[in-house]
Amino acid sequence: MAENALYPGSTLGIIGLNYNGGELIAAAKRIGYNVGVYVDHSQPALTKQADFTLVGAYNDKDKLTEFGQNCDAIIYQTPNIDSQVIRYLNKFAAVPQGINGLEIVQDRLMERAFLDQININIAPYVTVVSLDDVYQSIDSIGYPALLKPIQRGLGEQSMMIKRQSDIARAADFIDTGTYLLESWIDHAAEYTMTAATDGDEVDIYPLAKLDFSADRHLIAAATPAIVDDDILTEMQRIVKSVAKSLEYRGGFALNFYVTANGSLYVKNIELGLTAVANVYDRSANVSQYEQQVRTTVGMPLHIVRSLQPALLMVIRGQQAAAIDRQRLLKNNWQFRLFTDNGTADDRLLGFAWVTGSSNLEELKDQVDDTEVWPEPLAPNDGDSATE
Repeated sequence: MAENALYPGSTLGIIGLNYNGGELIAAAKRIGYNVGVYVDHSQPALTKQADFTLVGAYNDKDKLTEFGQNCDAIIYQTPNIDSQVIRYLNKFAAVPQGINGLEIVQDRLMERAFLDQININIAPYVTVVSLDDVYQSIDSIGYPALLKPIQRGLGEQSMMIKRQSDIARAADFIDTGTYLLESWIDHAAEYTMTAATDGDEVDIYPLAKLDFSADRHLIAAATPAIVDDDILTEMQRIVKSVAKSLEYRGGFALNFYVTANGSLYVKNIELGLTAVANVYDRSANVSQYEQQVRTTVGMPLHIVRSLQPALLMVIRGQQAAAIDRQRLLKNNWQFRLFTDNGTADDRLLGFAWVTGSSNLEELKDQVDDTEVWPEPLAPNDGDSATE
């Protein structure tokens, strides 16, 4: 074990929980660690397994101090916690994930500068601060383009500009600060490659292909995805290059666009636990949750092996009744449903794992036949377009 290893009985702190939080707590408890949680609002359905929970604002230094002093190491579950909060907690407890990577991914401009520096292909972009800047820059970027705030965070929005008349609508979108105007990459398929790093070694999960709805809600992740060998090799090279340069320990993912002519673009970097990586709970020999805990406590990365093809289907509120029926019919589907995500039709209600066949296309046909998800899933060959 590493010199800074934490042994069972130590306390891991987790700050900022989303729907993945309960699984992360459970993974830490299974390996023998105590768990403390810090959240900005009560989430008893997620925190009930923790040994202690503190509820407080993320700028409440007294409560943050209490939290840090009661932890031996701290995990940020998502990159949505301000890096200054993590820096403050690092005065009291170890933050094995580090802060450098967090600061990079929270700032889109820093992220793109980082990717440029290590010679990774990304969409053309410019920075803008006003509507006039958009008008002056759009010719160099081209249509369609995406207008995004520089700072990532909860509740953020992006705006698609398809024609010049759309730019006027950006007057209500641009408020204060700096924005990124980025070319929209017309792609044939979208993929995620998930990995974990201990700072030296990198273990990569099988590639996952993504399906999105017209409004860019994730519908499904399918693994193992099939791409040309040279594209797969380049994706793996990029993931390892990012891991080497990011000064980060833990789970992370890179999202990719592949165009119709085979060009590869990196969309963005995600740190921590992701929705897509839940597909490996049923398709690989080690989950993203266990890998995250292992890197935090100084254990070696678990070697990743593919066990079976799997579809991860995202269930939203409007599909509740249909899913209730499928739960009684399907002997090869497994479910994780959430109980405290509100009442909106588009809320995340849970996940369904579809397995039991060595042929991923058969699993997709089975899902399509249910008509629970109105849009048919793309084939596993990278040839169908996504929005």
